[in-house]
Amino acid sequence: MVTLRSQWRELMAGGSPAVYRILTHGVLFGLSFSIADILFNFYLTSLGYDNAVAGQMQSVFRVAGVFLGLPIGMVIDKLSAQRMLYIGILTYAIGWAVLLLLDGVGLTIGSWEVTPLQLMNAVYFVIGAANMATYTAVVPLLSQVIEPRQRAAMFGINAAASTMVGSVGSIIGGSLPALIAPIMGVSATSEPAYRMAMFTVSIFGLLAAVPLIGIKTGNAHHASTSANATPGVVIPPVPFYVLLLLVSPSFFFGFAGGMFVPFQNLFFRQQFQLSDAAVGASLAIASLAMGVGSMIGGPLSKRFSVRSVAAWSRGFGAPTMLLMIIPWLPVASAAYDINRLLIGLTFPLFSALMMQTIPVQQRGTSTSMSSMSWSLGWAVASTWSGQLQSGSFTTVLVISAVCYVISGVLVGVLPYRDKLE
Repeated sequence: MVTLRSQWRELMAGGSPAVYRILTHGVLFGLSFSIADILFNFYLTSLGYDNAVAGQMQSVFRVAGVFLGLPIGMVIDKLSAQRMLYIGILTYAIGWAVLLLLDGVGLTIGSWEVTPLQLMNAVYFVIGAANMATYTAVVPLLSQVIEPRQRAAMFGINAAASTMVGSVGSIIGGSLPALIAPIMGVSATSEPAYRMAMFTVSIFGLLAAVPLIGIKTGNAHHASTSANATPGVVIPPVPFYVLLLLVSPSFFFGFAGGMFVPFQNLFFRQQFQLSDAAVGASLAIASLAMGVGSMIGGPLSKRFSVRSVAAWSRGFGAPTMLLMIIPWLPVASAAYDINRLLIGLTFPLFSALMMQTIPVQQRGTSTSMSSMSWSLGWAVASTWSGQLQSGSFTTVLVISAVCYVISGVLVGVLPYRDKLE
């Protein structure tokens, strides 16, 4: 039986200070993102907006990655992943602070009246681009400081660092408005309480940049020069059309997530009448499950191969979504927790699969293209989902399940290098 303990020992024995600092960054950035994830829809609701607006905002967030993902990847390849991380983190943190100050603020440009919602969309677009830059840059940066044989497991540990802390962020986010409200003399579900609580997103975002200051990556395991770890084996550049083919599973994976995940907090509140704190606790368990999934992907990939585990975990995500149609909270919660475990498992494995397929000089570009494909699927799905719901999530859950299956099949049949290096 493959154990997490032996996997952890192997990784830590060969780890470098750079690895631990990147993991610390992942924890802090994950905390920031999870607080925003639990509170932002509630904040929009407190401003008087409905689910359709929440979906449209999520679309804007991901469309930023679609339009700017390829340039971001090219800049990573030219400028360095580390510098792009600095830029992405600082833009993300400052962007949230600006967004929270825009309620009621409009502009007049000539004869054009810019509404507060339009301004919020513009800033949210920038935040989305910054989020894309941050998550995209981590993958090639980690590839520089670890040995190729550690890739699948370390990507999983990094994902676990950011997602498992999401359980803490969900609890904190769900509790903050109720803690802040009495101090401000307002209701816990009021706009001032949500806004003040969400300023913690900027604070933790800024803190996420601190561990990366002065990080050394130049000669860690010589990873930047040993492209694929096998002596004498050189992977030739991959044609652009093949890159497009290889990242296509990400579109359907993003579509599956975009149909439901942006509305997960609204789903549990509206379908089961849970309080903010209860929703936060429920999503905290889901985040914990996702982190556990990220941890077990590495050991499983050593036994069954990266490709097969990545493919089957996506396919098994389908029945978990269908089980959530059952109007009973214990079943819906358990199904979602299992779904998050499977998604946590497959995400880093697909990144590892791409890294062992793509040569070093194309890794920034390929990672950004995968993120773009995922973001496009998410953006289209979240906009459509907000319009489809009308008080029921059944259609949304069915479409999500179908897309998980399609994504899993594509991972299983496309020409990836099916070898863990």
